[in-house]
Amino acid sequence: MSSLSPQVVKDRLETELERLYGLPANSVNTEESLTDSRLLILELSKPGLWSPLAVVWHAFVSDWGMPAPAIVINGSDGIQLWFSLTQPAPIATCTRLLMGLRSRFLNGLAYDRVTCFPGFERNSSEQSELSNRVPACVPGTDHWSAFVTRDLAAVFGDEPWVDVPPVRDQQAEILSRLSSMTPAHLDFVVGQLESVDAASPNVAASDREKPLDVSDSRTGWSPPQEWRGPAEFLWATMNNASLPMGERIEAAKALLPYPETHWKQG
Repeated sequence: MSSLSPQVVKDRLETELERLYGLPANSVNTEESLTDSRLLILELSKPGLWSPLAVVWHAFVSDWGMPAPAIVINGSDGIQLWFSLTQPAPIATCTRLLMGLRSRFLNGLAYDRVTCFPGFERNSSEQSELSNRVPACVPGTDHWSAFVTRDLAAVFGDEPWVDVPPVRDQQAEILSRLSSMTPAHLDFVVGQLESVDAASPNVAASDREKPLDVSDSRTGWSPPQEWRGPAEFLWATMNNASLPMGERIEAAKALLPYPETHWKQG
């Protein structure tokens, strides 16, 4: 009896990547071959601080009620937001959305720190590399890219990578909680961005500051009287601002294999 070849058998992570982004196994998108896309990526690098992207995430999800984008540490110097579409959209429409997000929320940052896929400039190798497979090991290093939860994103600003291969089933679990934007969602967000930017740049600037405090706030946090397990201890260590950043980063890395329900207690 013949067995299926490895290329035919898809694991859970491959299934989620295909569901959300239309990425078949072992594929790599190149901007030159695209006429439309289901995957839109916004990256902040050099360094890859989470705080500016947290503003984008908050506006997108909390203010506009859109499906949450995936959060990716790129294994090198940046953090990314991966937006998913139910149907491929023309490159021009994808670019309008990404340019709108950049203009409204990241306009004060150096131009070369913000990169997008599909990109603002055609035929850029840096932009094409954004859509490489995740998780993956960065060539010449032991640094891995990975999908991370929103609660963990902030601690990877100095070192946006993990030192061991992420557990693929845990990566799939993160993606399994996400959904895609419909064409109506896409039109709504583009309309919001273009109408606000055209009406009042000053209002947009004030909006940029407000969600930042909400997204990064840890006020009111205190450790419980008794730890309910190692995952909860790691989560508390990660959020303890009195500890050295190195210790918080190590706690975040150790927490990655645990399902969110094991450590996020409210």
